[in-house]
Amino acid sequence: MNELYTKAAAFLKNTLNGCEKIDNIEKQYRYEHSMRVANIASYIAKQEGQDITITTVAAILHDVGKFETDINADHGRVSADVAMTFLEKSGLTDKQIKDIHYAIATHVDGKAGYDYENTPEAETVSDADNIDRFGVYRIYQTMQYDKADTTPAVDLANMYHERNIKRKDFKENYKLSTDTANKLFQRHLQIQADFFDNLVSELKETTIPQ
Repeated sequence: MNELYTKAAAFLKNTLNGCEKIDNIEKQYRYEHSMRVANIASYIAKQEGQDITITTVAAILHDVGKFETDINADHGRVSADVAMTFLEKSGLTDKQIKDIHYAIATHVDGKAGYDYENTPEAETVSDADNIDRFGVYRIYQTMQYDKADTTPAVDLANMYHERNIKRKDFKENYKLSTDTANKLFQRHLQIQADFFDNLVSELKETTIPQ
């Protein structure tokens, strides 16, 4: 089955490389993000007794059509349709293909655009995507985006303090679909919260001693 995953990953990379709307940095990030999501989804599926093939293939391809639309909320449905070029030649059963299409289509907002019975695999793909969005790598990416290397320490301290209040509230109130997903999600959020608490403390000391 690893061969199927390899082929799906190659289809993703080729599709991203053929997109003229994004630069090489975004292509690389989107591919690597998809691999992380696939590994998270596969782990959750194994722990929760879900169909690992459906979950993993859907996770690999969940963003394959992300840049084929300018409306972010639609990129799950667009990606599902783009993925069909690969899925129809994959050797998977019709039921597997339909389940994968649905999981990709719904991963953004839970809406497939057609009637289909919800599946735990679809929930897991969405959960894995959210888990990666709050991973350790996102700390690095966030600080790059915020231009942390050139922003005054006091401004960063205030900004990250406010965000961490919201992050901790999110940690307490946002729940994913399975115990395994929730444990991973909580761990990632706690790592981020701890990092930014410590960073804020250090940034606040970037002053003249009293």
